[in-house]
Amino acid sequence: MIRGINYPWTVFDGRANYGCDFGRNKWNSHTGVSAHAPYVREDLRRMRAANIEVIRWFVFTDGRAGIRWNDAGEIVGLDAEFLADMDAAIEMAGASGARLCLVLLDFLWFDDPQRRLALLDRDERSAFLDRVLEPFLDRYGRSPAIHSLDLINEPDWVTAPLATDRARAAWPIERLRQFASMMSARVRSRSTALITLGGGRVSAVREWDNDAYDLDFIQVHSYPDVRYPRRDDWIFGKTAAELGVSRPVLIGEFPADPHTHPPAHLSPAWTLPDYLAMAREGGYLGAWPWSFKGTDAFGAVDLNTLAQE
Repeated sequence: MIRGINYPWTVFDGRANYGCDFGRNKWNSHTGVSAHAPYVREDLRRMRAANIEVIRWFVFTDGRAGIRWNDAGEIVGLDAEFLADMDAAIEMAGASGARLCLVLLDFLWFDDPQRRLALLDRDERSAFLDRVLEPFLDRYGRSPAIHSLDLINEPDWVTAPLATDRARAAWPIERLRQFASMMSARVRSRSTALITLGGGRVSAVREWDNDAYDLDFIQVHSYPDVRYPRRDDWIFGKTAAELGVSRPVLIGEFPADPHTHPPAHLSPAWTLPDYLAMAREGGYLGAWPWSFKGTDAFGAVDLNTLAQE
């Protein structure tokens, strides 16, 4: 079983750094990895002390940092601070003995129509692939510190017909498959990393088994929803084989402290050891708690518990 954890963004001075760990951000400031390397190095040390093998870390998120945009809203390329930050992250991960699962895009990118065109325009060209992903892969794609590349975090929230909110469904499924297929092809040609995708809903897991995505393993993210218990399938007690997919499956996100969001039909809530045991006994690649720092309502992982599992 792969022992991993979500380190979605760093926390500096008590503030979450969403989307700003790599490169200069849209506010023209730099709060990336190289700007507070001692704190990141200590985080990596603590994770490795808890026997964590792979650290899942967000990179470009919604495009707010690391990418140079011109006045017309078009991608120019990677910025210099991005290279300094990614160089530092790769070096520190390698020195610690950890490997990285780098999440390239977050579904929030799709909320902006202009930025969607940067992914795939009407002529089926992609400024993101040409000017961001390819230079990134040429520099880092064969680094032994990179375990895997997560193409897009939870694209089902913004894809028709998978999205639960129709007003949020920015892309039809055919468009997503086309873009993801192009992404995977670039990765295969320039990287030795495994390819994955973090699906936001258990009920959508079969979509990611489509050959268009060309994934090495599928992720399911599972958060008990006490307000809308019928919005998604339960993963509790299911084996990986019961999901009905042909590729290996990883539980890529689950609440580090399930007591903050207990499943409506389960009492008491499942704990961290419960998830890990389910992954181990149910044929999953692993179960990676969200998150290391606990910057949201799902809590911080107990590293002592994780180290004992």
